[in-house]
Amino acid sequence: MKIKPLFLCVVPLALVVSFAYANYGSANAPKYVKDAVASVSSKMSYSFGMSKCLPAAEKDGSWQIQCSPIKGGEALQFVVYPAEKSPYDVATSFYLVADNDLARKNANDGLLSYLMIDTDKKEHKI
Repeated sequence: MKIKPLFLCVVPLALVVSFAYANYGSANAPKYVKDAVASVSSKMSYSFGMSKCLPAAEKDGSWQIQCSPIKGGEALQFVVYPAEKSPYDVATSFYLVADNDLARKNANDGLLSYLMIDTDKKEHKI
């Protein structure tokens, strides 16, 4: 009988801790990165099913997001910049550059095409 009350306390606590840990990395991200994460994961769900994007800060100050379908599969990787750094007008607060072949291949498919993802393979130094 004592195991059940312990189980009822430990499981919710473990869930709260895991959610907090998962959100810690994105909590430090600028707004434009958070906007990119939300937009890409939403639009990817149309073609790939439910997807999750994780942001990561690079040493040079840029941000990357890695988005993968929840059911498994290869990840699409993007470099995210603020809209002001885009070489063309974008309707979002961010500018995306496809950072791997899968992201370049799918940049113009489905709803991802609305994000105007840059697919140029050259080195992106903005």
